[in-house]
Amino acid sequence: MSSSDENKDRKDLNQFDVGLPASKKVPSGKSNLANPGDLAKPSDLATPVVEPGVAQEESQEAPRKKSGFWTAAPSWLISTVIHVAAILGLAAWNIEPIKKEINLLLNIGEQAGTESDALEEFSMDNATAEMQSDTTEDSPSDVPTVEPSAVDAKVELDMSSLVADAPAVSVSGLSESLAPASGIAAQSNAAMRAGLNSRSSETKRDLLKKFGGTTDTERAVSMALKWLAQHQNPQTGAWTFSHSLVCGGQCDRPGNKTASMNAATGMALMCFLGAGQTHMEGEYKETVFKGLSFLIQSMKVQGGYGSWWTGGGADNMYGHGIATIAMCEAYGMTRDPRLREAAQLSINYLTPAQNPQTGGWHYEPYIQTKMPGDTSLVGWQMMAIKSAAMSGLNYDIDTIRRANFYLDTMMVPGGFGYHYDMIRKQQNPLNFIPSMTACGVLCRMYSGWKKDEPTIKSAAERFAKDGPSEGNLYYNYYGTQVMKQYGGAEWDAWNNRMRDQLVSSQVQTGHGAGSWFVGDPHIGEGGRLYSTCMCTMMLEVYYRYMPLYDEQAEEDAFQL
Repeated sequence: MSSSDENKDRKDLNQFDVGLPASKKVPSGKSNLANPGDLAKPSDLATPVVEPGVAQEESQEAPRKKSGFWTAAPSWLISTVIHVAAILGLAAWNIEPIKKEINLLLNIGEQAGTESDALEEFSMDNATAEMQSDTTEDSPSDVPTVEPSAVDAKVELDMSSLVADAPAVSVSGLSESLAPASGIAAQSNAAMRAGLNSRSSETKRDLLKKFGGTTDTERAVSMALKWLAQHQNPQTGAWTFSHSLVCGGQCDRPGNKTASMNAATGMALMCFLGAGQTHMEGEYKETVFKGLSFLIQSMKVQGGYGSWWTGGGADNMYGHGIATIAMCEAYGMTRDPRLREAAQLSINYLTPAQNPQTGGWHYEPYIQTKMPGDTSLVGWQMMAIKSAAMSGLNYDIDTIRRANFYLDTMMVPGGFGYHYDMIRKQQNPLNFIPSMTACGVLCRMYSGWKKDEPTIKSAAERFAKDGPSEGNLYYNYYGTQVMKQYGGAEWDAWNNRMRDQLVSSQVQTGHGAGSWFVGDPHIGEGGRLYSTCMCTMMLEVYYRYMPLYDEQAEEDAFQL
């Protein structure tokens, strides 16, 4: 790849700037899994955070302590007192979002007292319900989730400023679909739902051997997960791109997006999940549990939508897409019913956040700025919907069609490349961007395009010739996935260079052992944590997803 191409390839994530308004109320939905009854009765459900500043109704009356009151008072008055007390309790709970960010800065780097204390702190409601699916004895028993009944008790917010142009949503009860009403596609065939099974230990070994993984790549992944676990905030369960705040500066090169914890947490969780580590199985059960708990506490829920858009830093639509992938994969891998609503609500949000005319997503949701979108944002949201499809969740098929329309407009005329946005395309119509090309091609693959489609074939041949970049992790991240799915001699050529490059550049000694720092254009934003996550996921490519053009072929694509 030429240096001129590399210089143009820079705006993918380096504007981790904007964020997205929050809100809250949970609808419910029917599962499209083969066994819906398994998820029909979630227990120990937890409540997502309500946006700060929402007024709660309060009453001046208080229950008397004299026993005569309860016998003499009419039933309607007793009922009123009880409901007022419940509302006041919920109002008190709403200070938690404010506490959370303060606690990160005050408590960062401190060690939690005991394991059970930490789990209680990260539980949404400090409950201790039993797991409803197969678990080991030492699995966390209080995994949080969204509780419809608790959210229904809160004051409803005005959604008009957030999703004014969204399609109508039915939220009449748990039996209704959680996805937008238009064009629901509930793909629950066996091949689709098996898409994440490649991460199981048995399948993992076979795929490593088949696609060119080695003991060195697995050792590198193991070291990376250890480093990531050491840089999780033990109090909040979150990660921050300013990782040195957690380790007291023992390893350098922090990013500058300190408060963008949804994006950082989602990205770190993707690494653990990609290696088959969940909150129910593996060496890092507690680590994954705390991270999922943090994301559920951070979700803003309203009506049929759940958002991790906060309005700043990396927690814009990048952060929402990344956190959504993590939550959907965690649910898909465990089928834990307590994660289902958070995963489904986050997928629902992608439809009103999308520009309905262009099909693109931008840093802010469509209703905020009416921006046409960019290819980089489209990539993360498309991967989120793909994770939802593999997990048996509902998604709006028209959202996928609109996204593919956007990708059509971003293609280089007469070529295989893709642009970042319409402004860049108008400035230089024939000058494709490598990372956006890799991103666009991967989206097309997951949308059902054939391996022999000319633009996909051209991209694979070009990537195999150029090989991975020494400094652009974003291009390498998408390029690695494209080449692995394409397979053949092209994948072998790419993998030999990618694999050796990553294994040899990983830090081997000191507090930073297991991490990477690469001079990526986005490195100032995400720092060593971002670099480590991207490199880890590339080395998990052998088994992270089942192959598209092999055993599963057509069945593992969006059916358009």
